[in-house]
Amino acid sequence: MLAPIIDAVGIRGSRSSNLNTIEAIHARRSIRAYRADPVERAALEQIVWAAAQAPTPPVSGDQPWAFCIFEGIDAIDDLGVRAMQYARDHQPAGRPRAWAERPGFRVFWGAPALLLICARSGNPETMQDCCRAGQNAMLAACHLGLGSCWVGAPLPWLRSAGVADALGLPAGFDAAVAIVMGFAAESPRGQPRPLPAIEWCGAAANRLP
Repeated sequence: MLAPIIDAVGIRGSRSSNLNTIEAIHARRSIRAYRADPVERAALEQIVWAAAQAPTPPVSGDQPWAFCIFEGIDAIDDLGVRAMQYARDHQPAGRPRAWAERPGFRVFWGAPALLLICARSGNPETMQDCCRAGQNAMLAACHLGLGSCWVGAPLPWLRSAGVADALGLPAGFDAAVAIVMGFAAESPRGQPRPLPAIEWCGAAANRLP
């Protein structure tokens, strides 16, 4: 049923993996090594479009998020260098960020594309909205044959004073989710989780006062 709809809006392309939703959920892996090939903007636009279909409650309003994309390995690596320096200069007491001192560590894993999903300021719901959108984006990337990785390390720097303005992020929004994307240069096996225990609670309604 979904295949004609997906084809109609142009999501499937020559590099698509053609996974259905359940397959994409189980096939997705966090990719930390990328080929140098750039990601076509048409693919990035499709990913953002899919991300924007994430559910939001009415309290979030019509525009709970803003989507910002950075392109180019060198430019993104430079952002990573700045994020690492910020982390070194602002180590939390008792819980140092070990990655900030790791030689050769690349915050954005050498990816050619970076998606920032920014949450509208002043509304606590929008952070959750952005997380749901981020999951959609990663599944869409998987469908299109792209690797992705959710990266939390740069967020303290991205949210620090002056950075949003310097990067041209929209006013009134705060960086909430950072996801790198590109063509994978590795094939991690991953650690699929088993079916968790399920508590079937329907009968509990009979015990309510």
